[in-house]
Amino acid sequence: MKINIFAIGKRLKMDIKGIITGDIVKSSAIQPEKRNVLLDAIYTLEEELKTLSTLRVELFRGDSFQIVVDNPAEALKIAVLFRAGLKSRTPKDIRKPWDARISLGVGGISYEADKVVVSDGEAFRLSGRELDEIGKRRLTVKTKWEDINAELKISTAFADDIISGWSYAQAQAVYLTLLHQNTQKDVAARLNKTAQNISKLLGAAKENLIRNYLDRYYILITEKLHR
Repeated sequence: MKINIFAIGKRLKMDIKGIITGDIVKSSAIQPEKRNVLLDAIYTLEEELKTLSTLRVELFRGDSFQIVVDNPAEALKIAVLFRAGLKSRTPKDIRKPWDARISLGVGGISYEADKVVVSDGEAFRLSGRELDEIGKRRLTVKTKWEDINAELKISTAFADDIISGWSYAQAQAVYLTLLHQNTQKDVAARLNKTAQNISKLLGAAKENLIRNYLDRYYILITEKLHR
């Protein structure tokens, strides 16, 4: 008996969400004993990032993942923080911080199943198509609105270049600052560093430019959603 998977799950009205599709950079080089550490990091990030929006993370093919973000206005911050969180949770005996190639699609969700990978809709297709064409980039954004896509094309390239260069310590400081809106003094206390040291880390990471980039995306998406 042939089972129609699309008979399982929820038929939805066209709902706008953010879909993050990604894979771990150079995952084949990760030692087997470190893979559980990586998985634990991903699931910890899932729980922490839920403070921004309801979301679901699903892993597939060993090194790939999809994240369904219910609030699309927060989806880009979640994508950036996911990369920062991976970098900041890299074991210290690994020379190069973990990272991910990430494609964010924002659009309609026409079908949402219990398993993310069999769900469907505009946002899934935008996200998947952009990841297929990502090349050497590690962050792309494609929405259903061409005016937003045109504005974000260049700024995303600059943001990606900045994020890709973050060190372990820079990513750690940015993650805590952006996720919890902590002051430099708060971050310093959590990391057992001086506020001056945190200021230098955030400055080198160009956290203010990333914050401006995320704020602009939030405004653009929010305006579309409320029209």
